[in-house]
Amino acid sequence: MDKLITSSITTLEWLGIIKFKVEKKTQSLAYDESEYWASFRSPETKRKIAYLQPQKSQIRLFTRLDRSFDNSLKPTPSSNKWAETFPSIFLIRAKNSIDKACDLIISSYKEDLCG
Repeated sequence: MDKLITSSITTLEWLGIIKFKVEKKTQSLAYDESEYWASFRSPETKRKIAYLQPQKSQIRLFTRLDRSFDNSLKPTPSSNKWAETFPSIFLIRAKNSIDKACDLIISSYKEDLCG
């Protein structure tokens, strides 16, 4: 397995649900996976609008949204350019957080279109 090597069966399942739900709401976003990350890219701007980093017991969702957009968003732990582009993070620690994560991904997409 050369993709998403830090994930678990549980977080891979959550990621599959997120991908399905986001694609159901907006079919235009391109989904991709690499060794440590999954991402959604805007077809209009060609930019990544959200990164997901699946780990053993959680998924870290990085968005283009300002932290003030929603009280569930926290400041990104990253620095420099990454923090400028993806200023907020949302932690998916349970299956019941998936709908919120999908809403944040869609909002990050809309923010990228307007921004």
